[in-house]
Amino acid sequence: MTHSPSDKVQISNVSRETFEKASVLSEQNAGLLDILINKWLWWNQSVNLFSRNTDAALLEKHIYHSFLLAYTTAVPGCRAVIDAGTGGGLPGIPLALANRDKEFLLVDKVQKKCLVVRDIVRSLGLSNVSVLHSDISRIPDRQSARIVSKHAFPVKKILGHLEHKDWKEIAMLKGSDALSEIDADMTQDFLFSFRMLDHIGDPFFDNRGVLLIHKKDQVSDGHEQQ
Repeated sequence: MTHSPSDKVQISNVSRETFEKASVLSEQNAGLLDILINKWLWWNQSVNLFSRNTDAALLEKHIYHSFLLAYTTAVPGCRAVIDAGTGGGLPGIPLALANRDKEFLLVDKVQKKCLVVRDIVRSLGLSNVSVLHSDISRIPDRQSARIVSKHAFPVKKILGHLEHKDWKEIAMLKGSDALSEIDADMTQDFLFSFRMLDHIGDPFFDNRGVLLIHKKDQVSDGHEQQ
């Protein structure tokens, strides 16, 4: 039998406990999230951060989606997190709210978006966040960094940008069609796992999930992602 690359991807569901923890984060940060959403909506009138019909309810779902990344990881000990192609600050800003003890670098090649994100970061008082106007292939190395991204890159493209960079894990908020982006060459050097969100019971999360990527030479044969 011939196996496709996606046959080598570990597929599972995000746990109910993870959803519960993300809900708690939303409740604990309700005041700051209101500020964040209002800033996004204000800026979106003049800067193309999101589609023009985006409202507060939809942004709340995007925030919750980002919070899931706080608990969907195989390397929870990473102290540095880099948001590649942050756009308006997703998933980096929600994650920085949830992880005040970690250092965040939010990167985007569009200068206008970086200016917006800096303004929002100041408004939220996030001292653990830096914003960099750059292509991600030029970002400084952060030892054992976790790379996160929300739909910004095809899998092959982000791996190419980070080819000579030091990173511990890539966690991407992607649709299930991301499995078609994984080819046989990639599975020779990297381990892939996809955590599905369909079972959450909200149409927003249908066919969405978290794609985790690890370098094979950095994990043991018995590696099991939590």
